[in-house]
Amino acid sequence: MFSLTLMLAFYRLGGRWLCRVLMYFIILWFWIFSGTARQASQLYLTKLHHFAGPNSPFKSSPGLSHSYMHLMQFGECILDKIEGWLGKIPEQQLILQGHEHLRNHYQKGAVIVVSHFGNIELLRAIKSEHPQKINVLVYQKHATKFNQFLKKLNDHADVNLVSVDELGIETALILQEKLDQGEWVIVAADRVPVQSDRVQPISFLGEEANWPQGAWILASLLKVPVLAVFCYRVANNFEVHIHAIAEQLNFPRKNRMQAIQNITRQYVSLLEQHCIRAPYQWFNFYNFWNKD
Repeated sequence: MFSLTLMLAFYRLGGRWLCRVLMYFIILWFWIFSGTARQASQLYLTKLHHFAGPNSPFKSSPGLSHSYMHLMQFGECILDKIEGWLGKIPEQQLILQGHEHLRNHYQKGAVIVVSHFGNIELLRAIKSEHPQKINVLVYQKHATKFNQFLKKLNDHADVNLVSVDELGIETALILQEKLDQGEWVIVAADRVPVQSDRVQPISFLGEEANWPQGAWILASLLKVPVLAVFCYRVANNFEVHIHAIAEQLNFPRKNRMQAIQNITRQYVSLLEQHCIRAPYQWFNFYNFWNKD
């Protein structure tokens, strides 16, 4: 929280230019001394390069400079988040693909499945034409402090961080009323909870990795439309890609695990496509394929 507050102070003092100058040195220090993040970045970029084949965004196998660029893009994403929460990014900078899927749900609830990819916070700029809230599921230890930070950025922030320990029936009951009021629920589907065995191995960029089941189980309990959304910077604009996953998820008891695996595989395939299109926008800086 101290680092975020300090970054906000620098932004208000000198704008994006000052923050970017400071960020070059901060990211360089982190890149040099954080071997785990640097190696994880290179591992991801290398797997992406080989998986994409002739469609690879890289001319040759990614090296150290590519991992530095990856971390720099993460820093730029933090600045984009701050500008987004301050209302500095107008809707005119958002290039929408599949907007009809969102438009159908402006007056009713929907589950928005996301990943640690790009800048999903900018989704609130689209939501601004509809007064209901966005509810983002986060883990307990982060929720209260980050809610306070959002209020520092924008007193009128129409986003509510809902703290949960694990996705399940209890969480579904909490969220059902919000969905009935036409609000949206955002949940990430690419990071396994620390204390959960609800995972399944799915191939990602050519090698199996564990993926959480919680987001899909929650969506099936809520009985509302499910959308997958990716939002990331392209040059000076932001592309927002909205994919319709299902009008309602239903996992039959006799083949429930297979049904969950199928829907997860569909989502992972979408994620792979966007990773090829925007390789530096995936921000999981650890060995994602370490299933232990």
